[in-house]
Amino acid sequence: MKTKAMVTVGILTCRAPDEQGRPFGPPTGFFEECCEAAAALDLRAVVFDATDVDAAQGTVSPATVEEGRWVECGPELWPAVIYDRAPVIDPAGARAADRTRNLFDRSGIPFVNPGSFVRLAVDKLEMHRRLADAGLALPHTGNLDAYALRAFLARYDHVYVKPRVGSLGTGVMEIVRTAGGRQVIRTLDATYETRGAGPAMDRIMALTAEARAEPMGCLVQQGISAEPAGERRFPRFDLRLLMQKNGQARWDLTGLAARVGQTSGPTTNLSNGARSEEAEPVLDALYGRLRRKEILRRAEEASFAACRLLDTELGPIGEVGLDIVPDLAGLPWIIEINARPGRNVFRRIARSADVPAPSRQRYGAIRRRSVARPFEYAKALAEIGISA
Repeated sequence: MKTKAMVTVGILTCRAPDEQGRPFGPPTGFFEECCEAAAALDLRAVVFDATDVDAAQGTVSPATVEEGRWVECGPELWPAVIYDRAPVIDPAGARAADRTRNLFDRSGIPFVNPGSFVRLAVDKLEMHRRLADAGLALPHTGNLDAYALRAFLARYDHVYVKPRVGSLGTGVMEIVRTAGGRQVIRTLDATYETRGAGPAMDRIMALTAEARAEPMGCLVQQGISAEPAGERRFPRFDLRLLMQKNGQARWDLTGLAARVGQTSGPTTNLSNGARSEEAEPVLDALYGRLRRKEILRRAEEASFAACRLLDTELGPIGEVGLDIVPDLAGLPWIIEINARPGRNVFRRIARSADVPAPSRQRYGAIRRRSVARPFEYAKALAEIGISA
């Protein structure tokens, strides 16, 4: 009797030949977890980059984890499903990755997250435009130029300026109008104070000159905060919600956590020093327990609504990270959508000595589930393909 062939899920990324022991650079550890999670689901995960693909022969020469170590595989048929973790804007690998995406797409191979979504999510302004008519709470956002900046500074006491294309909080700037009429401008590196909108505009346009010269430029956005931005009693924070499809190809909230700033800087990115914390105590301190439950319920509802809309607009999507900030009244606003959601926000809580053991265990389980979910969904996609 023939044994059933194991379905292969291919992780498209970039190799890092100069990094000893990490064939795929910093994400190598995550990809090891992926291979283990896939094996637990009776799947086989392999990892490769665009140069490993032979379009003429219809083969790929990937690597995988066997017995805890990386093993290079010989040429084999293309995977049944693609989990795309390759660069989109990095000049070193984006073009080759795009060619490979298009090759697999034309061949009818399904993606956990399709290229249309991955590319859209890179552009924060275009993503905002795509969601703008869906009835979701989104901050007023526009393309940055002198006219738009003047209008935003006149209308709002709290404004953000950020690159349209960017990550890790790089280039983000916060502008807060104080009661005395001063404008406080915060970047990751420095804080500036000006009196009046005119000098503030001059400073902002000077600071963003290089970013505005890039093809996509910058955006300007209404600031959302749980407290008046000029009178904070607590550190700034946002909520990271991870939405993923399960083995039945249905959306589920895998987990959520708060990212809490530890400096006066304008971002809550973990890479810039923010802490991962359980969302409940952070919200309780600001809103109280009853309002916290309502905030989390509404944040979850908004996340499901956004995912359903993206599914309708772009075709089936497998995972979405949402950055959400509640305002003074507790209304959750969607600030950003991520097609490559990270999991470190859960792992940091799972490894923190500052939280009780039950919380560490719970977030450890969330972390493991967040790694496994794309492969649960990939298995469903493969079964749909086989049935078709």
